[in-house]
Amino acid sequence: MNRFIKTTLFIFICGTALVSAQNGKDREALPRFAVISDTHFEYTGWGEGAKVKVPRALKHLLSKTPRVDAVFVVGDLTNGGKAEEYEQLVSTFGDRSNVPEGIDVYFTLGYNHDVHGDENCLKNYQTIVGQPLYHYVDIKGYPFIAISEWGSGDNSIPARNGEARQFLSEKLADASQRYPGKPVFVFMHMPPLNTCYGSSQSNGWGTDVFLDILNRYPQAIVFSGHSHSPLSDPRSIHQGKFTAINDGSTVYCEIESGVPDITTLPENFKYVTEGVIVNVRANDDVEIERWDTYRNEEIRPRWLIEAPHDGSRFTYKNRNGLPAPAFARSIRPTVEHVAVDSISVTFRQATDNEVVHHYIVEIRDDRQTVASYCVFSQYYLNSRAPKQLTAGFFGLPAGKKLTAQVVAVDSYNNRSTPVVSKVFKAGK
Repeated sequence: MNRFIKTTLFIFICGTALVSAQNGKDREALPRFAVISDTHFEYTGWGEGAKVKVPRALKHLLSKTPRVDAVFVVGDLTNGGKAEEYEQLVSTFGDRSNVPEGIDVYFTLGYNHDVHGDENCLKNYQTIVGQPLYHYVDIKGYPFIAISEWGSGDNSIPARNGEARQFLSEKLADASQRYPGKPVFVFMHMPPLNTCYGSSQSNGWGTDVFLDILNRYPQAIVFSGHSHSPLSDPRSIHQGKFTAINDGSTVYCEIESGVPDITTLPENFKYVTEGVIVNVRANDDVEIERWDTYRNEEIRPRWLIEAPHDGSRFTYKNRNGLPAPAFARSIRPTVEHVAVDSISVTFRQATDNEVVHHYIVEIRDDRQTVASYCVFSQYYLNSRAPKQLTAGFFGLPAGKKLTAQVVAVDSYNNRSTPVVSKVFKAGK
């Protein structure tokens, strides 16, 4: 077994480092850790593949100072649970140029790829990776609980889900007693249903299997992946009865279904890899750094989960995303004739206090909308997001006086004041 693999189920740290952490005297005595998920070894259908993207993500995250104590890899470790895929995983995380000596790595399984792939997938994990399915560890005086999942609803493996529920229930109860007033960090592949971005019932990515347990613990901070939803979306943090955080994906991103004219794999989706670094402060506040691990850029602002962790300081609860996006005053869409029956509408992107999610582009006559199209903003590309976007239209009524109208929409469906082009006529 590789030396980096940590198999101890629970470790108590009772020395001077723990005392210093509790008293807030020594920054190095406080936990700092990274979270990634959905490494999908070794799927190469979209982009460079895990053997390129995962080492790059690890090097970008683990080169930051101060250095993290641990990395949690939250499910869909492999694309099909095959032996060779787990061997690639172990090789990548065992390479000290990717994960330096002294940084512990904790893995959990994701049911849909790690478990439902190769028929020997669970045996492959246990034999090749050698870690337990569940972890309960102490890092510098703070509790960490990580569980493998076995499905949701009718496609679950009941015996294993019961095992996971029992482990989570017992360890959360224990942590609440042993660590009063402190946050409890929880890691699971599927997001708790209807919490953070990517967990909605309509998308089918969330699970309610553990909700009744988590709802009893406002101190729980739950990290999950599975949906591949962009971490740069402000909905990736949610506070209701506990805190839920979407950690993005390490191989490619997807967006929610139901946005008009956009598939769940938007433009440039293969160039998005993400993860988080988490800092515990001396007063027990928890600071979340969001990282674009493809471009090695921090996504601002940082999130701050404030103590006391009893639900009274849930500043990310019931957010509405206001104010709405806005275009610069000088912005007007421009219309160009591409062919006799087609035009293109080009416009500069609007700004928002968080992100612009998409744009609704409408072609209107003096009475009604005659055509519309939805353009995604590509906000997940961060500094490389395009400054302007274009929508194409075909088959417009010839000879009519028309205008192009563009509305910017944020992640909470707040809409900007429209910007309108000069009058034009379709056809030549």
